Amino acid sequence: MFDRRKARVAIALNASLLMPMLAILVAVIAVPTVSAAGSCDVPASNPPGMTQYYEEHSLEDGDFWGWGFGGWNDIRPLRSDFSVDMTISNDSANAVRMELIPGYQYTFCIIMSPDPSDNPEMGAIGDVYLMNDINWDRYSMSYENREWEDLEGMVESIPVEWRDTLVWLPYRDVHAYEGVSNHVFSVAIDSTGSAWSSVGWFDSSETQYFLVIDGWDNERFSDRGAAGGTINVEVLIDVEERTTLPNFIAYILISALPIACIIGPLVIHSRYMKMGLSDKDDSREMPYLDNESDQGSADD
Repeated sequence: MFDRRKARVAIALNASLLMPMLAILVAVIAVPTVSAAGSCDVPASNPPGMTQYYEEHSLEDGDFWGWGFGGWNDIRPLRSDFSVDMTISNDSANAVRMELIPGYQYTFCIIMSPDPSDNPEMGAIGDVYLMNDINWDRYSMSYENREWEDLEGMVESIPVEWRDTLVWLPYRDVHAYEGVSNHVFSVAIDSTGSAWSSVGWFDSSETQYFLVIDGWDNERFSDRGAAGGTINVEVLIDVEERTTLPNFIAYILISALPIACIIGPLVIHSRYMKMGLSDKDDSREMPYLDNESDQGSADD
């Protein structure tokens, strides 16, 4: 009876350690895979009312200041496909503002072509960036100040550890595609809000994202210079709903191994200390001592 109880306890402990890992494995296998970024299956025309989900901005027209104070029109969270055609003037940039949300994968297809009326000298080649609203403000400010001094030299003089707080950065530091004429990439948003959402100074409960088509020589060292003419750009955005694992799965995965390293030695130590112990009273005198005692009595 006692051995059966110990076996049940051991099975329960082992199951408590293995079940979270098995649950994560099953969940990962059960999640449907999303299609890789290769092409945008977007209708030729946008559905009615699609302008409520995006807004176009141009640096050339000075249509860029937002600063989180409600300077932009309200837009709805993006949940369906759309396309937009833009004209990028020489030494300028355009952007599409959207509200990207978790639970969806967004695939961006950018196609650039020269404008026949103003054929660019360097070809229809530019830079593509995805950035949030805070970095868009910094990007716009750098465009305003582009003629004050050498921007690249100014950025180079800033210590590396301070650049992230002073200059604009693409989303996740990786969504920068420079010197391209056609490009496709995908992104999925993990969470909403921004670093300022908890401060209360700004109404930043939902982060805005900007898909920027850059046609000027910005302060990044690897960017493409001004094209020398007008570029026509077609932007296709394919929105696909995706299944995501709950956030607590990550915590379980991270904590499972440390917990196993703590509980495992405790279980082994406990079982080691109980080895040889029994609830039955098996105490009895040794036969050798009994015989020796009887023999002494007989001699007397």
